[in-house]
Amino acid sequence: MFILHVTYNVHKMIPISDINPAKNTPVISRIFIITVALVYLLLQPKNSYDLFNFFYEFAAIPCELFLKTPISGTQFYANDCNLLGNDLVFPEKNLYISILFSNFFHANFLHILGNLWSFWIFGNNVEDKLGKFNFSMFLLIIGILSIGVHTILNFNSLVPVVGASGVVSGIMGAYVYLFPNAKLLVLVPFGILFPTTIKARTFMYFWFISQLFIALGSSNISWEAHIGGFLFGYLTIKLSKYTRYNL
Repeated sequence: MFILHVTYNVHKMIPISDINPAKNTPVISRIFIITVALVYLLLQPKNSYDLFNFFYEFAAIPCELFLKTPISGTQFYANDCNLLGNDLVFPEKNLYISILFSNFFHANFLHILGNLWSFWIFGNNVEDKLGKFNFSMFLLIIGILSIGVHTILNFNSLVPVVGASGVVSGIMGAYVYLFPNAKLLVLVPFGILFPTTIKARTFMYFWFISQLFIALGSSNISWEAHIGGFLFGYLTIKLSKYTRYNL
């Protein structure tokens, strides 16, 4: 089992698009999406056993980051971060690079589809207002901070953290600050899925409610990274005093 970052729906409410066209070509957004897709298609193993080992070798693991050393076989088989041993599983693992790598890994097709779809809906507009360089730095910082929040709150966990939704959540936070009244086209389930439009800030209210359901339930979804990424994204743009657009 892996801790996933998933932003595909908002407790059954599925975003389809926003009615807020960007003025400039979202180059960085396209590069990020293509890179994540290529990592999934070309680098990640397709066999579940190999993928399991791949994530443990290259993805961020809270216990490792907390202790600043790769986990040992003793820790892994006992599922106990505090049970130190000298039999390191991947002794050459770069723990700091693993934080970056985790944002590009995904467990399955629906996992990557949900994250990249959400990234595209919200990312192009945020990139449009921040500019390419600032948006690139924004993605890097939010990716690190969101996994940092998950690590702090789960420092004993031996489970790898994978997925781009800490980044996507940060983009959502930036988006709702910049465009609180932008209209989003979403699918809402009432027996069947039907399309409707709602304001961005209303969508984010439902999103926060979904994170509470995740936190209260037993789930392998990292609500900590989601909320941490969202708050960091919102506050970063707010404190940077970017103009808000009342569409």
